[in-house]
Amino acid sequence: MKITKFRIFAALSVLYAALIFYLSSLLSINISGDCINISGDYFKFPFAYKVADFLEQHSMSFIIDFAHYCYYNIDKIEHMALYFGFGILLYLTFHNSKYTVLRKYAPIVAIIVGVLYGMTDEFHQSYVPGRVSSTADLLANGIGVTIAQIAILILIVIKLANMKRRSKDQDDEQD
Repeated sequence: MKITKFRIFAALSVLYAALIFYLSSLLSINISGDCINISGDYFKFPFAYKVADFLEQHSMSFIIDFAHYCYYNIDKIEHMALYFGFGILLYLTFHNSKYTVLRKYAPIVAIIVGVLYGMTDEFHQSYVPGRVSSTADLLANGIGVTIAQIAILILIVIKLANMKRRSKDQDDEQD
């Protein structure tokens, strides 16, 4: 059996999905709360007040709102981060497939598979004692997979622009 990029990324995707399943099986996951042990307002430091004032003065208070949301909903950020990694692996898996349609539509297929897996993950969590299945978690999972695809597409566009610029520079040097 020949080892291909597709098989490697498919195996990594399955292992990552198994990791997600395992984490969903745990009674309680507290990655952020006890380890960091932050209590109260997150603007404890004078520097943070200065940053907040700067953002408000420059009509960027939405960043403060986003930071506030993230602080009080850290579990959603954890879901997004976990599914961001899953989304990257899914893209690499489908992008290296032998099937043209999977390669061509790798970002879309990755989002569909990632969201479907997120649905099964939330369904699974509903049967784990002490865990709760929620649409907010499912939304965070989908956002994580989608942001991964957007990031990959941005990197592809940047790479193509750099290749075009290098090609143009080489043509200019030859003239």
